[in-house]
Amino acid sequence: MASTDGILSSFLIFITAIFKVALPVTVTTPEQVIIPLGGTGEIPCEFDPPYAMGIYWNRWDDAGGKEHVISRVGLDVTGSGFDSGNFNLTEDNALQIRYMQLKDEGRYECQVLDTNYEDDTSETQVIAIVTPETAPRITWSCGDQCISQHGPSSILNLTCTSDEAKPPVKLTWTNDQGTPIEAVPSRTREGTMLVGSSVTTSTIQYVIKRNNTLTCQAESEIIGKRSPEQRSTVQLYESVTPDEAPSVTTTCVNHCRTGIDVGTLLNLTCTSGEARPPIKLKWKNSHGSPIVTISSDVQVGSTVGTFVTTAVIQYTFKSNTTLTCQAAGLTGQMTIVQLNEMGIGTSAHRENLNGSNIDEGGFDLVMILLVAVAVAVGVVIILGIAVAVLYKKNKEYPVFQSPMFYLTNGRATVFSQEVASPTTERNLRITFEVTLTNPTSYDSETASETDSSTLAA
Repeated sequence: MASTDGILSSFLIFITAIFKVALPVTVTTPEQVIIPLGGTGEIPCEFDPPYAMGIYWNRWDDAGGKEHVISRVGLDVTGSGFDSGNFNLTEDNALQIRYMQLKDEGRYECQVLDTNYEDDTSETQVIAIVTPETAPRITWSCGDQCISQHGPSSILNLTCTSDEAKPPVKLTWTNDQGTPIEAVPSRTREGTMLVGSSVTTSTIQYVIKRNNTLTCQAESEIIGKRSPEQRSTVQLYESVTPDEAPSVTTTCVNHCRTGIDVGTLLNLTCTSGEARPPIKLKWKNSHGSPIVTISSDVQVGSTVGTFVTTAVIQYTFKSNTTLTCQAAGLTGQMTIVQLNEMGIGTSAHRENLNGSNIDEGGFDLVMILLVAVAVAVGVVIILGIAVAVLYKKNKEYPVFQSPMFYLTNGRATVFSQEVASPTTERNLRITFEVTLTNPTSYDSETASETDSSTLAA
């Protein structure tokens, strides 16, 4: 097909030359072509009549001069752009730009030389664009006034930030009724990922008076208007109640050991869940008396319009005790801290909507004692086997009744009931006792019986 067009063009040129017929050429190109940064695009060039001696593509530089990019004369294609591989000519003489870069932006000219060796030109502006890949992001903040008011009329600063784009996008705010919200003048800064791109931010000040949904919309000539892909919403609530009881973390200040000893100084930090308005945290001791906090703070939560409260106390351990962190005004939302020489345990407590209690977490000391009991029972079984071997020579075997165990003040005691002695008429009782000082070891093992002389025998 290309060779046929070439033959036809050559024939017409030959006929024109013979009869010297004037065929003035008219060239047409689009005013603007948009090509994605890093992508490929084409600038069409149409001319009438559709016969030419040569097609030349030039680009205007910043100084106002022309730079030859690529041309076709007959079947030969030449030019610096063609040699670089970034430019090419299609079969219909359109200029193809590959791997679009910012330096490729500018004003391009299509020049057509007609059969009378007269020419005509047409220019096109080429623009590289960057389309936002994600919807705008909404963040929020507030100053001292926002936190200190502690009420639903607090002023929030909501900021909408666009993804990187070229040209810059326009951001607009609306409420749930579609009414525009006036924003402070938008700001634009250079993008960090793509050279030549821009990031736009728009901030509004909003007073929460009721539950409401706000929308931030990004618009531009490239992405159009009201595009769902470039829209973000935020839900604002007049009041928010934490779903969970406060959490407690512990930091040892001094006299720190594996366990807790008398004189150990602890920092206990109670942190509320996200709430609106901010909740107040109260510390109490085992007698219900208030404990003075050494610091308290209110920070914004991750959910727009919510706050997180922290309250810190210092406590010097003297004896086993229980401390409580209570979310004021929220019935049943509390966390109980148990301080014991064996360690620290927490138990979160809150009430369901129906009034029933829900306990969250657990106390690690219980698990420690259960493990100790299991170890003690195992030792008793081993002792029973040892006694059986001891009396095997007399072919009399002591009969153990079901072992019993009990827990007292962190001490696990396991003992068997009456054991028949094969050498005397008296009964023998063996007791095994484990005293825990930390979760991984115990202090002593003791065995006692009712008649030491019989046991020695």
